Formats: sequence, structure tokens, C-alpha cells
Amino acid sequence: MEEKAMIDKVREYIATCPYLKEYAELNVEYLADKVETYSVNENVGYNPVVQEYLEGTEMQFLFTFDSKLHWNEDTQNNINNSKFFENFRNWLKENNKDEIFPDIQGVYEIGTNTKGYIFATSENEAIYRIQCYIYYFEKEG
Repeated sequence: MEEKAMIDKVREYIATCPYLKEYAELNVEYLADKVETYSVNENVGYNPVVQEYLEGTEMQFLFTFDSKLHWNEDTQNNINNSKFFENFRNWLKENNKDEIFPDIQGVYEIGTNTKGYIFATSENEAIYRIQCYIYYFEKEG
């Protein structure tokens, strides 16, 4: 059986987040054109190698987690959108502390580099984004 891609393992992990809507769509590298959809996207232009050692290599996987949500002049709606990303960030922090990681060999840390922020808007929708990372160690041989 073929090994799953890193991004697929990250998607499976994020799908367990209790703050995602029950039947929400969670894609990879694709954000559907409807609200309450999510996407995991690998960053571009980064070096996955952090540090090389004799016994192996410290690696990183950088990705964004995006969501398309309702966005308008309703202050409470926009607060709820921000709260979702605050909850997501705290969920990763707690999982990191409890060593609950994606099914990736050698993973030792997961977290966020940013808070959730508005990446793009249209008339009544916004794409929110949070930048995330995974650090893992690949042993030689």
C-alpha cells in the first residue's frame, strides 16, 4: 500500500478539530466557492530542511489553513470568525502540549506562525488564513 502524502496526513489530522462544522468540506489546495469550507495548503518557496545532523535531518512542513466564511457589517459574525481561528490555534497548542500529532514519522511539534487573519474578501464572504508548521525528524537510513 502506498504511503499517504504529507498534506493528506495533515488534512486527516485537521479534520479531527472539534471546531470545524460537522459536515464542512475540508479540501487540499482548493477552497470551494461557498461559505464554511476549509482548505489545507502547502506553502511555496520554503526549504523543508531545517538542520542536518549525522543521525538524520530536522525537517519542517509549512502550510496554511484557510476558510471561507460569511463576512459583513455584523460585528458578532466577524467576532465569531476570529474566535474560530483563536480556538483552532489553541487546539493546536493543546495537542502540541499533549503530544497529539498527525500520523507523520518523527513529528515533535505542531503550531501556528500567525493568528487567523483576513486574506481576501468579496461582497459578503472572506477567506481567513492561519499559517502553520510541523517540525519532524527524519532519521538516516
